[in-house]
Amino acid sequence: MFEGAWLALGHSAHGDLEAACEVGQIVTDRLDLVRSPRSAALLHQLAADLRRRQRNAHVRSFLPTLEHALAEHAPSMSPGR
Repeated sequence: MFEGAWLALGHSAHGDLEAACEVGQIVTDRLDLVRSPRSAALLHQLAADLRRRQRNAHVRSFLPTLEHALAEHAPSMSPGR
């Protein structure tokens, strides 16, 4: 998952937004199975990068899915911890 998140960021950095979204979707689908704070941090970074590129159809399609998944899998803050 960690390597996939980096790969998505790399695609985004090189302007290949279709590949960034495709790889990002694969990684996002694994959020249910893998609890990785480092990977989640990279996915937050990807989301921030993609927010600036919402004119792209692939980004417009994928970004809401990514943001929803990140919100669903955010660590819960329990009182007293």
